[in-house]
Amino acid sequence: MEDIKLFNLPEQTRKIIEPFLLDILTYCKEDIVSIYVTGSAVTKDFLAKHSDINILIIVKETKVPFLDFIATLGKRYGKKRIHAPLIMTRDYINRSLEVFPLEFLEMKLIHELVYGADVLKDIKIEKADVRLQCERELKGKLQQICQGYIRSMGNKTALTDLFVGSLSGYFPAFHGILFLCNQKIPREKSDVLYALEEHFDIDMNVYRKLLEIRAKDAYPPAEALKEIFENLYHVLDAVIEKVDEFEIKPA
Repeated sequence: MEDIKLFNLPEQTRKIIEPFLLDILTYCKEDIVSIYVTGSAVTKDFLAKHSDINILIIVKETKVPFLDFIATLGKRYGKKRIHAPLIMTRDYINRSLEVFPLEFLEMKLIHELVYGADVLKDIKIEKADVRLQCERELKGKLQQICQGYIRSMGNKTALTDLFVGSLSGYFPAFHGILFLCNQKIPREKSDVLYALEEHFDIDMNVYRKLLEIRAKDAYPPAEALKEIFENLYHVLDAVIEKVDEFEIKPA
């Protein structure tokens, strides 16, 4: 189908996603405004064993038969790590920007438009909304790792799963912080960490360590994980302090 634009996607993503998109467009092309591939599947951070392929479909209106059709594709494509798509209308996006600013910032920053009109290009995200969600998300993460550390009782498998499992969830907030500070926001996680270090003078090396552990499917010993927890707590607390200090200046 000539309308699908997959040339900017990594080859492994392109091979998986093309038949899925063909199935969708064959079913109801006339109802679809845009299709995006979002998240790590369009970056060098994609790990075939761990990363999902995330898709955003913008439709003219939400129809139950279309949702039923997508559900029928789940068994076949879910095994290939295609996550259940986000399905939205333009009106829903416009009414939700202040509620989910980090999620929409993430989609606007890290995507490939593979079909239709570029709806995300013109959405406006407010700094005040981003600052509030950054604070809420990061303070929640701090409590999450503390509670998880206590519950694990030193079990290295539980600790590794806690730290690595929540890793990707930090980066939308990190992107939001760079957005607040008018900094260029890189796509790759390693570059995001470097940008934060440069701007805030905070050592983000603990996150590099966790990215390495995830890539290698490693389970470090309990003592190493204790050190990771201590570093993660102090770094996250320092980042939260920077967010707390940020003031939205009047236009």
